[in-house]
Amino acid sequence: MNAKIFKFILCAFLSLSVALLSGCDRMRDMGMTDQMVTSPDTDTMPMLKIGVIRPHPLYFSFGEGAELAQSEINQAGGVLGMPVEFVYREELTEDVVQSATELIEDENVVALLGPLFSSHAVKVRPVATVPVLLGATGANVTETGDFLFLVASSNALQAKLVAQFAVNELGAKSAAMIWQNKDVYSIGFVEAFDANFQALGGSIVASEVYEKGDTMFEMQLSTIKETSPDVLFLASFPPENPLIMKQARDMGIESTFIGSDGMDDSLMFEVLDDNAPLENTYYCTNFDPDAVEFISAYEVMFTNPANGIAASGYDAMKILAIAIETAGSTDPVAIRNAIAMITDYKGATSISHFDENRHPDKSVGVFQIVDGQTQPYKVIGTETAFEISGVE
Repeated sequence: MNAKIFKFILCAFLSLSVALLSGCDRMRDMGMTDQMVTSPDTDTMPMLKIGVIRPHPLYFSFGEGAELAQSEINQAGGVLGMPVEFVYREELTEDVVQSATELIEDENVVALLGPLFSSHAVKVRPVATVPVLLGATGANVTETGDFLFLVASSNALQAKLVAQFAVNELGAKSAAMIWQNKDVYSIGFVEAFDANFQALGGSIVASEVYEKGDTMFEMQLSTIKETSPDVLFLASFPPENPLIMKQARDMGIESTFIGSDGMDDSLMFEVLDDNAPLENTYYCTNFDPDAVEFISAYEVMFTNPANGIAASGYDAMKILAIAIETAGSTDPVAIRNAIAMITDYKGATSISHFDENRHPDKSVGVFQIVDGQTQPYKVIGTETAFEISGVE
């Protein structure tokens, strides 16, 4: 090879190497890490990778809410100038820890959205080395994992407010409870409802459990029928919820059904041939009927009514984006600290602040089932309850 040509090639190679190394140093100085990757579909645009553990088929609207937020954020220029890219895993009981580990260690995601079930969240807690914004509401899931945040009100707070609603709004003096055995969410809910209902002067007259997948509830409901409770509180999920309610009505139980946000899923209306047994049921959920922009945008994007689960997914992504922008970095500790300092957030719901347990301070919505459809009834908070505009 000609000596001059060789020297030219060598100098060019050395110059390019110096430029690349300087660029890497500059990215590190700006807080950029390998969690910001170049998409294989582009040559220069870095992407911000977020892991999404999405439930299916129950509560799939959590992922849809997150996708709506992702779309809005990307249309506005992304986060720190980078488009948000979701890396998905399905929320399966047997694989949830493996899925979280893969997203964090192999996919190098900046944070996780989900899981939604509290029994899954407690399993993910030990491997969470990045911020995790949960759809779960179990009050105890954040106890030993300081990267975990609840986005919706905890089941303990919801249960307290539902107990107040039962006593003050429905005039209930006695209550029976039925819930899914060994479920973290259900256990926490009934314990808090029990304590608060009794503190308000009510009496718990029956307390029954069932196993996941059960379809017949005659034994539990026979015990409940003997006590004639004013309200029957269900801290459980479909498809069992509507089956319990139908069998209760078939047995002549006339108690008013009240429930947790486990009822906030369209599957509630797909189990029975006739949804008449669900009529005039009340349940709480993470929903603000005054968030008209979110509700409208969600219904346009997915052609389905928005619900509290979708609101949780939406708020999780929006809160994460705010925290990363505030931190100016994808460092996990910096993002976690920025989330903890967020105040006066307004999105699909409103959050005053996060408390020392990383639970949001917020109200909850109460919905009523009327003519086979859900409709907002009240918004209730720890101090006040107020009617939703237009709803009598």
